[in-house]
Amino acid sequence: MKTFFKFNKLQSYILLSLTTVGFYNCQPLPEDSTAEVSNKKYSIEEAFTIVSKENDVARTLYTKAIVGAGKKKGLKFDEDWEKDHIEAGPLPALFLRGIAGDIRKKGEVPLGLFLGSDFPIRKSNKFKGKQAELFAEMRKDEKPKFFYDAENKLYTAMFPDFASAGACVSCHNQHPETTKSDWVLGDIQGATTWTYPEDSVSFEELEGIIMAYRNGAANTFQKYIDKTKTFKESDIPVVGEEWPSGGYQLPSPNIFLDSVGLLTSEETLNGILKL
Repeated sequence: MKTFFKFNKLQSYILLSLTTVGFYNCQPLPEDSTAEVSNKKYSIEEAFTIVSKENDVARTLYTKAIVGAGKKKGLKFDEDWEKDHIEAGPLPALFLRGIAGDIRKKGEVPLGLFLGSDFPIRKSNKFKGKQAELFAEMRKDEKPKFFYDAENKLYTAMFPDFASAGACVSCHNQHPETTKSDWVLGDIQGATTWTYPEDSVSFEELEGIIMAYRNGAANTFQKYIDKTKTFKESDIPVVGEEWPSGGYQLPSPNIFLDSVGLLTSEETLNGILKL
């Protein structure tokens, strides 16, 4: 699996893509389109929806193309992957936790990210209060929920987290501390929760949110790659352009993120341009 989309500064990609959008719409864009995009304002709901789509694609790709395909080739994944004696990579939920931790640690944007559930493996991830109420509604209608957390003064969005791959189902059903062991493909296993202190953002702030997520994903993937280099009992996977489906190997963080960009570019661009 190789990619053709170059992961780069989001603003450069957007501005260079404006002519492409005009081409597909079969009509020229106004000469001041670049300035118009740069001056746009977005509701926080719009911003959450855009970054949530990036997260959905990144996690699904990681789950299927890295964890699912990797296990078949001998790669291992473990919830304690960061411990010195564990020679494994992060499970999908821990991949997201790594991204959230990177965003929080960098502190460049006030974006919060959390994965919770009504049947979590870890009790600390169980929804409470307003989130528990909204998640109960989500189980019925499968729609995102937006609300203002007055106590913490944060605008909040919850997006359903579906069991999109067999690895999600088997891992949760077989975990020794699971509180639910009959998950099936397509179930809503939890919800990805995002927080932000403002009700709207500028184009520049939206760019910062998206890039904070992408950089968090790249850094977490690099952390996994670095961990493989410490393996003593297991073979160290080759890192390059190839994926686990082709053997005991891993793509570089850039190749992985390029693929995410390829899969999300049109939808992200449409959301930013409000098409």
